[in-house]
Amino acid sequence: MSRRIVFPVAVFAAASAWCVVLLAVREHEYGAAGYPYLVWNLTLAWIPLGLAGALALAYARGRSTLELVAVGVAWLLFLPNAPYVLTDFVNLGNDHRLFDALIIGSFAVTALAVGFASLLVVQLVVTRAGGAMLGWATVIFSLFASAVGIYLGRVLRFNSWDVVQRPRSLLVVARDRLADPLGNHYLIGYVLLLGVFLTLAYAGLYGMSVLGNAVRREAPKS
Repeated sequence: MSRRIVFPVAVFAAASAWCVVLLAVREHEYGAAGYPYLVWNLTLAWIPLGLAGALALAYARGRSTLELVAVGVAWLLFLPNAPYVLTDFVNLGNDHRLFDALIIGSFAVTALAVGFASLLVVQLVVTRAGGAMLGWATVIFSLFASAVGIYLGRVLRFNSWDVVQRPRSLLVVARDRLADPLGNHYLIGYVLLLGVFLTLAYAGLYGMSVLGNAVRREAPKS
């Protein structure tokens, strides 16, 4: 496996482990904070990265378009789980808020980084298959779709598995929104604001990766 893949995955794993350590320290010093769901949410944030890796591998092996689309759809369904952790700040309690904010922030940043890494992999695959414009269109669509998914999860309490477990409920929600697309101003505003934030955050990460590649290319060889 390439070092370019091993290193970031190792960093994400270390960051995830550190998040768990912070929870353990919190429980030891102040008692349980009632944040065990953070571990589960972070675990879900890793699924898109695994699916993105599967997509890249399938593309490299020349799998059929149908297979690639199937993996891509599965990836998109689970992608909102990564930025979703940003909204866990709504559960911040009144006691030990400074330390608890550090815990939630650590989980949120780690999950977002893992999700963005998966998006970068997907963008590279799409760019190779259909060009840079299609790659960036996929990025923007995926991030705004994630904003919709986060709204469905945080406000309406859906999750990625409900596509299989509760498809009728999702179809009812979709039907109501399509019947009156401008009727829910809160939903529209939330998706626009979060979608723009995620897009700018990802663009910053992408810019840093481009800068890093440029530095490596210009570095003198020993």
